[in-house]
Amino acid sequence: MEKAEAAGPPLLDARAARIAVDDVVAIDALTAEARGDRVLCAGDTGALFAALTGIPFSAVRAPAPGAAADDAAPGEARVVAGRLEVAGRDVARSAHRAASGAAPLDPPLPLAWTADAYVAWSARLSGASPRAAAEMAPPALARVGLAAARKRTLRTLALPERRALVLAQAIVTAPAVLIAEDPLVGLDDGAAGFVLAALAGATEGRGALLTAARLDVEGPRGVLVRGATDVLVLAGGELAFSGTFAEIAAGGRVYTLTVRSNAELLREELAARGIALRGGPARFSAALPEGATTRDLVLAATRCRAAIVELTPLF
Repeated sequence: MEKAEAAGPPLLDARAARIAVDDVVAIDALTAEARGDRVLCAGDTGALFAALTGIPFSAVRAPAPGAAADDAAPGEARVVAGRLEVAGRDVARSAHRAASGAAPLDPPLPLAWTADAYVAWSARLSGASPRAAAEMAPPALARVGLAAARKRTLRTLALPERRALVLAQAIVTAPAVLIAEDPLVGLDDGAAGFVLAALAGATEGRGALLTAARLDVEGPRGVLVRGATDVLVLAGGELAFSGTFAEIAAGGRVYTLTVRSNAELLREELAARGIALRGGPARFSAALPEGATTRDLVLAATRCRAAIVELTPLF
């Protein structure tokens, strides 16, 4: 996927955005601007994806007393403060929905349906007439490499084919932006390569907001990171990193940190050592230049009495 700078509004623009799942604040004061056309959001992105797509999110909610964890009802993710926009359209008012298509991770599927029927119904649910929807489905399936699978029932599709199918239904109405949830997670290299090709077809000519629970730089999964124009990392409801893969790679090993006290003093101390601390107010990322180790982080924290309570490698 080639990198490109968008000429219009940022693909993703957050200004002190607070996202709550029902009454639980999941992301607070998110501020970021991604102007490229391939944005990868990594880490704790479930609430963000739910807010962008309107698909219920259950990870934040605890089950009722006496209920099993799997019985926790999904909640609605909403922007309750600040501003969040996709391609210049307000997410809080759902103004972005008409310009975006959502590809959730492994949703329940009507297994007796054909691929054609499933993608056509997605178009119909978006307002297309039955005849128009039937005409729109084959090109969408062809884009993701499923032209030969049009008449197959969904129960006969392998997992990577189902991932491609969900991408096809997301782009069937030709939205300006594709929003896809962790499309390569759990796949071996061969399956990931198939889905990556499907993703390339699905994103051609449109913006893409992709999520990933973790960042991999090797193999097919690394293509997502290396091809992203913007990389955002969320941790604990905060933005830990915002930049490009080139910036990450230039800095060598990258770690995420949780700092409970004296974070600004730690930022100054690390800067004196040639290490940039990004993010905040509690979650940060630090790229270690060649020759530096985590010992430098710990020594800097000790010197300024900053409390690092978590230190995790990002790359």
